[in-house]
Amino acid sequence: MISQLLPGLRKATRPPQRPGGSTFRSVTSLRRTRAEEESPYRPIDWSLVRRLLARLAPHKRRYAWGISLGLVMVVLEMLSPLFVRAIIDTATAGSAASASTSLRSAAWRVAGIVGLWALVWAAALLLQRATILIMTAAGERVQFDLRRALFTQLQRLSMSFYDKTKLGRIISRCTSDISSMREINVWGVDTVCKNVLMMAVSASMLLATEPRLFQAVAWLGPILYVCNRVYRRKASLAHQIAREGFTRVSANLAENITGVRVVTAFHRQQQNLNVFNALQEANTRNNVRAARISGVYQPLLQLIGFVGRVIILSYGAYLAVNGKIAGGVGSVVAAFLYWDWFMNPILTLGNFHNQLLTALAGAERVFNLLDTKPEVIDAADANPLPPMKGHVRFEHVTFGYDADLPVLHDIDFEARPGQMIALVGPTGGGKSSIIALIARFYQPQRGRVLVDGMDIRHVTGESLHQQMGLVLQNNYLFTGTVMDNVRYARPEAGDDEVIEAARQIGSYDTIMSLADGFLTQVGERGANLSLGQRQIVCFTRAFLADARIFLLDEATSSVDTATEQIVQRSLERLLAGRTTFIVAHRLSTILRAGCILVIEQGRIIERGTHQELRRAGGTYTRLYEQFIRQSN
Repeated sequence: MISQLLPGLRKATRPPQRPGGSTFRSVTSLRRTRAEEESPYRPIDWSLVRRLLARLAPHKRRYAWGISLGLVMVVLEMLSPLFVRAIIDTATAGSAASASTSLRSAAWRVAGIVGLWALVWAAALLLQRATILIMTAAGERVQFDLRRALFTQLQRLSMSFYDKTKLGRIISRCTSDISSMREINVWGVDTVCKNVLMMAVSASMLLATEPRLFQAVAWLGPILYVCNRVYRRKASLAHQIAREGFTRVSANLAENITGVRVVTAFHRQQQNLNVFNALQEANTRNNVRAARISGVYQPLLQLIGFVGRVIILSYGAYLAVNGKIAGGVGSVVAAFLYWDWFMNPILTLGNFHNQLLTALAGAERVFNLLDTKPEVIDAADANPLPPMKGHVRFEHVTFGYDADLPVLHDIDFEARPGQMIALVGPTGGGKSSIIALIARFYQPQRGRVLVDGMDIRHVTGESLHQQMGLVLQNNYLFTGTVMDNVRYARPEAGDDEVIEAARQIGSYDTIMSLADGFLTQVGERGANLSLGQRQIVCFTRAFLADARIFLLDEATSSVDTATEQIVQRSLERLLAGRTTFIVAHRLSTILRAGCILVIEQGRIIERGTHQELRRAGGTYTRLYEQFIRQSN
């Protein structure tokens, strides 16, 4: 059951706490900030390029087919200068002839050339359409595979990952970072192949059309090479910095949306806006800096292209006027067009380089997430846990969210099948950490947690979680109906089973009192229901799962007195015959426990029944008297 609730539980579980009331998040904020720093900025990482290409490999046939059609299309398009030269040469020869018959013959030849040119262009357009459809289909499948891999990975990662990573960064990986890779996944290989072919063919055709014109512009080649090297080095750094700046903006935005109630309660709107604006300004500066580099490079390429055109037209005109060029004016025009065909791919590849840098920045983050190893994994010898009886044993367990800062020290206790264990003590003492260890959200640094005599590190997580139920103080409800949320624990359960479970646990009347009963829309994270109604839905969900071990972390602390009576009756039915661990602030819940563990500063300082601990007159007595005063 827990495995099915894991996505919501990760968000719903409050931050683990350290002794003294300070949260783990605040203790490790500096470490987390450092951990989130991106790897050093660098130019194109070819290992990342290879990983991207490996993602394309499953769809290589579709890519090969699309690229092949695209290359044929390019070859057909590059016949245009030949048609232009033929038209000019034919028209020039016809105009030089004095006979009207020769003029009509030239006109018919020109018409035939134009007709053939139109057929070639029509074929190129059809190939272009086919290429777009094929390449888009292949690229979108790659995007789909990446999103699926990311989502699967997020379900596998341990709670420690979510403790250390901001929500905005996680969302950014699954949205903007994946989106930044789309153009490369769809058109990357096609763009490189097409433009390299254009450059090779246009240079060859320019050389074949008129070698002297080719030689006249060949010296511009080394200048283009140097410009590209300098630009790539500077642009690589600028675009990666800009990408990181955008991630910081996204993370801050997500954090403010998630904590909007706290922001409003403490009137932090203006201060948060100032922080957000500062991040925005930094992001704007980063993007302007990257644009400034492109603003130098692009005009420089245009200038080089213009110089080449001037050279070809000037020198070509000189050769044509003096009759030193084969084909005359037509050859000069063809050479001029082939020079443009040569320059255009350089401009295109410059823009492609920017897209590649952006995609690689996103890919690095995506692959880093995919490469993250869960800290809690099944051991190599893990076996499925058989139907459990519910016997739980902690053997001298020491645990810390940071290994150097333990929050639990030498915890040793036993819970017999069907027994209720209440965990009480000051806030931050480690009660929720014990719950988290039983659920195997974390692994202890020392000692063992046993279920039915088996170390839970050596059983499969799926078999363990399916036999456990967890109800939190702020339980998570998914968008949908009450029926959908109750059935989340057992997707195969029918409507009748859900309704019968509600009747047995005593929540049927409460659910039916909602606007549409079981078909009531709960809203995002249960926003349409009160806290008490959410808890009742969660209890019903847990009851339907029929787990053998229940973990209740302050599950009734947010329930009003009237609702508590319903909840208490539901609890009696829910927990009957099941091993239960309860972190509770309600006296009524604690009194029903078969054993009470008093946790303070990560240690069990007292244990026993309510009567035994009252007679001892220690910490529990003081807490009990506080409960009494609060109740009054």
